[in-house]
Amino acid sequence: MKSFSFTDFPEINTERLLLRQLNDDDADAVFKLRSNTEINKLITRKTPKNTEEATEFIAVCQQEFKKENRIFWTMELNETNQVIGTIVFHKISLDDNYAEIGYELHPTFHRKGFMNEAMQVVLKFGKATLQLKIIEAFTHQNNKASIALLEKHHFVFQPKRRDEGFENNRIFRLEINQ
Repeated sequence: MKSFSFTDFPEINTERLLLRQLNDDDADAVFKLRSNTEINKLITRKTPKNTEEATEFIAVCQQEFKKENRIFWTMELNETNQVIGTIVFHKISLDDNYAEIGYELHPTFHRKGFMNEAMQVVLKFGKATLQLKIIEAFTHQNNKASIALLEKHHFVFQPKRRDEGFENNRIFRLEINQ
C-alpha cells in the first residue's frame, strides 16, 4: 500500500539540524563531503573530481526522488546553515515496505551526536510516513562508528549475507513491527 507521495520533499527539523533536499547551491559542500579522504577510507564509490560532478550527483538525487527511489537529505546546522553531512533512504520500495539507509558526516563533526540525531528522525519518518518494515544498511567491516550507530538503533548484523562486489561490507537489518 502506497502511503507517501513523492511530490513535496520532506524537510525534517531536529534540535540542531535541518534535513532538507540538496540543491545546486550545495555543490561545493557535496564535493567536499564526497571527496573527503577520511570519509572515503571505508566507502567504495565514485568520487567527484570537481563541483560540476557534484552538481551532476545532486541532479541524480533530485531525479531519483521524482522516480520514488530515493530521499537524499543534506544535514545542515540550524545555527550556521553549514552542510555537515547527508543521510539517505535509497532503493525505496513502498510496495515492499523496504529501503536502504546510508549516511556520511564530515569528520569535524564526528562524535558529537549529529548522526545519531539525524538517524533517529529519519528512522521515525521511515516507520511512520513511508511505513517501512525493513531497512538495511551496508557498511564496511572496519567502520566501528557506523556499526555502533546501527546497533544503537537496533539494526542486526546479517552474517550469512554478502554485499556482492564489496567483500569488506557487512549488512545490517532493521525489522520494524508496527
